[in-house]
Amino acid sequence: MLEDKKPQLFAGTHPLSDNFRREMESMMSRFFGGAVPFLPLETAAQRTGFPSLDMTGAISPAIDIHETDTAIVLTAELPGLEEDDVEVEIKDRRLTLRGQKNVTHDDTGDLRVSERSYGSFTRTMTLPDAVDIEEISAAFDKGVLHVTMPKTEPQDPSRKIKVSSK
Repeated sequence: MLEDKKPQLFAGTHPLSDNFRREMESMMSRFFGGAVPFLPLETAAQRTGFPSLDMTGAISPAIDIHETDTAIVLTAELPGLEEDDVEVEIKDRRLTLRGQKNVTHDDTGDLRVSERSYGSFTRTMTLPDAVDIEEISAAFDKGVLHVTMPKTEPQDPSRKIKVSSK
């Protein structure tokens, strides 16, 4: 009979089981992108006091790359950003997109659900030899970045070097 009176950790009768269940549900919801209904949001950074654990800034813009006979066009979706929030750079035949999306929450009331991403991002890709890096252009329109990379005949970097004697 005493066996029946023992608290059971996973059956909901142990004092720790409710906390354990809530923590597991919260962890799974955060991991899989769901939200625990009607609970104020709390991030790992808030719980631990370590800002480096704040993953709310983990964003990566979706991109499409389209190739025509004359150009390669990269399109990146950057909703909520303005032209001044985005930087496009070419260095060592690598195209880098950089940007920053700042938090825009209203401070009135408790935030219950937040599915939008904030923070900085960087996407880098190596350009093919057929791209004329001097003619690359970028345009930003309604939250969409278009980077047009005109093609050129690839330059053959190989050559013969004459060997001479001293």
